[in-house]
Amino acid sequence: MPELPEVENTRRNLVRAGLPGSTITGANITWANTVKKPSAAELAEGLKGRTIQDIERQGKYLILPLSGSGPTNFIIHLGMTGRLQVQPQSQEPDPMTRHSFPLEDGPELRFVDGRKFGKLWLVDSPTEVLPTMSPEPFEDEFTVETLAESFSGRKAPVKALLLEQSTVCGLGNLYADESLFLAGLHPERPASDLSIDEVATLRQAIIDALSAAYGVYDRARDQLWPDPPTALTTWSHPRDIKAACPNCETSMTAIRVQARGTYFCSKCQV
Repeated sequence: MPELPEVENTRRNLVRAGLPGSTITGANITWANTVKKPSAAELAEGLKGRTIQDIERQGKYLILPLSGSGPTNFIIHLGMTGRLQVQPQSQEPDPMTRHSFPLEDGPELRFVDGRKFGKLWLVDSPTEVLPTMSPEPFEDEFTVETLAESFSGRKAPVKALLLEQSTVCGLGNLYADESLFLAGLHPERPASDLSIDEVATLRQAIIDALSAAYGVYDRARDQLWPDPPTALTTWSHPRDIKAACPNCETSMTAIRVQARGTYFCSKCQV
């Protein structure tokens, strides 16, 4: 599933492709269940003639503020397999393209979504859609204290709490595992048992894991533009019990935490 680095990579791809400032001239919605508010027909009509003013991101959600009258926020959640591409209308679309939005200057925005888990909204305010989220990991407000407060009094496994968007917005299964690996913390440790020093180490590990992923995508975008990848392996620890920990060569361990496949080193993570 796209996590914060993949969604931010998508945002940067769309900016580089020149989507801000483009005017939407139509909408071809082929899977109506993707549209959560309003109806598919109302969304299609509401987008016509609207200019995309910017490409913003909050957590795993992309927000496209629109010019003109009517609902002013076109919000997109990529779901499990979603990708957004700006391509010439003459280019053969990916067969898994579910929705397309022609643009006034020639290309079109295409939503590729093989498993149909993506979501679309056209609303007045993002608050109608977005869940409660923590500060962004790169914001000054994402402090050791705010993370420690999210863990306070909670005996749930730290991995489970990292998956809650109110704890660390944008983090998902892969980067939660990577962050815990970098921090040397066992994913089943009760969150409330972490010392303040361990919380500080984890906070920095989250930032380091996401920063490294951003760097991988930024380099790939520069090297492979105009067709940059959207799903790369950007973490440092193996997700395979047959592989060895890169730090100590102990075989990786696999368990399930909150029904999510979880990989860790039983020697390095305590």
